[in-house]
This record gives sequence, C-alpha cells and structure tokens, in this order.
Amino acid sequence: MAQVTVRRGTAAARIVVVAVALVASFFTVRSGLAFMLATPAGARIALRIDPTNTNALSADADERLKTVELGAPAAKLAEDSKAILRRSPYEVVAMRDIGIITDSTDDHVGANKFLSLAARLSLRDYLTHAWLLDYRFKHDQVVDSVREGDILLRQNPENWSVIIPVLIALTQDRRAIEPIAQTLATGPEWRSNYIYQLGQANPFPDATYAVLLRLKALGKPATSDELAPYFRRSAERLSPQQLFAQWVALLPPSAEAAGKGLMRDGDFAGLDVPPPFGWRLFPADGVYAERGAGPAGMGSALFVSYTGERETAFASQQLVLAPGRYRFSGRVYAEDAVDPGIFSWTVACVTNGAQAQLGRVAVDPQPGKLVRYTVDFDVPANCTQQQVTLLGTTREASFDTIAAYVDGLTLESLR
Repeated sequence: MAQVTVRRGTAAARIVVVAVALVASFFTVRSGLAFMLATPAGARIALRIDPTNTNALSADADERLKTVELGAPAAKLAEDSKAILRRSPYEVVAMRDIGIITDSTDDHVGANKFLSLAARLSLRDYLTHAWLLDYRFKHDQVVDSVREGDILLRQNPENWSVIIPVLIALTQDRRAIEPIAQTLATGPEWRSNYIYQLGQANPFPDATYAVLLRLKALGKPATSDELAPYFRRSAERLSPQQLFAQWVALLPPSAEAAGKGLMRDGDFAGLDVPPPFGWRLFPADGVYAERGAGPAGMGSALFVSYTGERETAFASQQLVLAPGRYRFSGRVYAEDAVDPGIFSWTVACVTNGAQAQLGRVAVDPQPGKLVRYTVDFDVPANCTQQQVTLLGTTREASFDTIAAYVDGLTLESLR
C-alpha cells in the first residue's frame, strides 16, 4: 500500500488520511509508480493499422504505466503522452498519465495542475479523481474532497466499498458535515448505502447525528430503514431519554406527532418510523404479524396468527415513561373462538437489559365481537426504559391456527 503522509491540518485530518490509504490500496505500486488500469483490448493491433490513433496510443500508454520504472522509462512515457496531447489536446488519459508521472517526481503541485485539468475534461476516469481525492485530503480541502468522493461513487457501484469508508472517516472533521449533507440531499444512487453504513459504523457519533439532522433540515430526511442502524448502535451509548430525544428530532415531518404521545401508532396505521420507539413486528415461519384493515369497522389493525406450538412474540415497542402510574388499554376481535389467556400484552421494565414485568393483561376475544381490555401498572423510579409486547402462549398441539386483530391501543398517565 502506498505510504500516505499529511503535511498540515488537524488531528482529525490526519486520521482521515488513514482511510485514504484505502484508495491507494486500489493501486499496485512497483518502483513507486505502477497502477492497475483498465486497458482497451486490441490497442496494439489498432496501432499497427494506424500508428497515429490517439485512443490506441493512450491505451498503450496506460499499459506501459502499469510497469514503468522511474527515471528514463517514465520520462519517455511522459514525452509520449505529451505527443498524444499535441495530436489530441483533450485526451484525458494522456494528461492524467503526465500528472501521475509528475507526482512520482515529488512535484505534487505540478501533478495537481495536470490532474485537475484532466478532471475538468472527464468525470469518468477513476484514477484521476482517486488521486485528486487523496490530494484534497492531504491538503485539508474538505469541500473538494467530498466532491471528488461523490464523483467516484457516481462512476460505478464497485467503487463504493473503497470510497464510502473514506467519506465516513471524513465526518470527524466538522467542516465535512455540511458538504456531505448537501451532497446526500441531491439523492445520489449511493445515498442509502452511505447513510446505512454511516449509522452502522458510527465512528464519530456526534458527527453522524449532525449529518442526519442537517439532512432533515434540508428537507431530505433519512428514511426509517436508513436510520435503523444508527439507533441500534446509539442504544449502546446513550441513555433511553437521550436516545428518545434524538429519535424524535430525526422523525420526518409527516411523523413528528408520534413523538408527543406516550405510545406510537396505537391504531397500527402504518406510521413509518424507525425502531426502537416504533413498532417492531416479528413474522416468522407459521407466524403472522402484519398491519392491515381490520374487520367489524376496526379500521387499521394488527393481524396476528400462529399455531400455538411455542410461545411467540408478535410485536413490541419500547417506551420511555417517567415514574408513576399508567393505564394501558386496547381492543381485540376474532372471527373464531380463542381459548382464554392465549394472547396477552405485557409491559416490562428493560433497564440495562434486565426484564421485570410491570403489568400483564389477557386479550380474550369473543367470536364476532369487539372486546376491550385494560390494565393499570406502576413504573418505579429506577426503571428508565420499558417495553410493551404482544405475546402468544403455548397450547396443546393442533392443526388449527389461532388468529386475532388488535387495535385502539392507548397509554395514559394516572398521576
């Protein structure tokens, strides 16, 4: 891997340049100057037919650049590339090759001039923009670094595995937040992949949150799927109250009302919000848990069904309730008879991963009727995070499935 050094900049910039080595790893270096380049097939044959064919000459120069030694061979290649430019002044590959050879002589400023010009002529040449990305990083040019990263990511999805980690590392520099957010707001193809990986890696949590918050301010908020990895990782380091505050702050405008109640989406209308404070449904083999239209005028509802072979969790939602007394209630409907106690809602304290039941209410439907249920429970002072879960118990083996619809969930404080 090529040696990467930093001439100036903050500690953040120096750490970022470590990630830039990933870009350099795309190249195989021999004698300080050899790069893996795509060479058009048949260049040598084309030159036999027409020795002045500039496209074939450029392809041949690229082939030579792979193994050219420093010194006289490199100087000869540079002269040949200049000859190509005299025949075709806008030949990007020749201009880029001159820049790479110039860089090998430690004339980085001169190389930047050649490669910047080549970049203006083509957005498609990987090596040109990869070199410029590395150069911009080293010289603390944050906005231009983001732009070069965007160009490389738009070129080909195969570049994502190399370039996305570089732009993630760059978020340690606070100056990168705005250009990254502005770029993501344009909706590039790599946007979802970047936001997902940013949240999953989350190396600089404050910066990650700032990018997501800025995206919302720009009118292009992250989706629930994009946000899910960030909240999973953040749950490991934030208090439930801090996590909930960030969750509310990042809700899209269409779902902001969900942050004002004690429970979200009690009618299962399909509110598109990320976990853990939105509903998590647990369908599996032989288990149904899905939102849809309920019968008997219920409107939207949660439909659950299973065989009863084992205890099953159908849906859950995390809560952040202050100490005090609360009432949980809802409705259930079933078309067929269901044995008492088969379905139940539980409210549990899940602070620090430990579970302690706070309340439980059986959901016992009667065929063809809407049945209401309610339970009161207390949240103690040492319980900072709770979870409400719909469960199905185990029953004797049967070929019949058990099914029910639930809706109208409410949670109110009795203090």
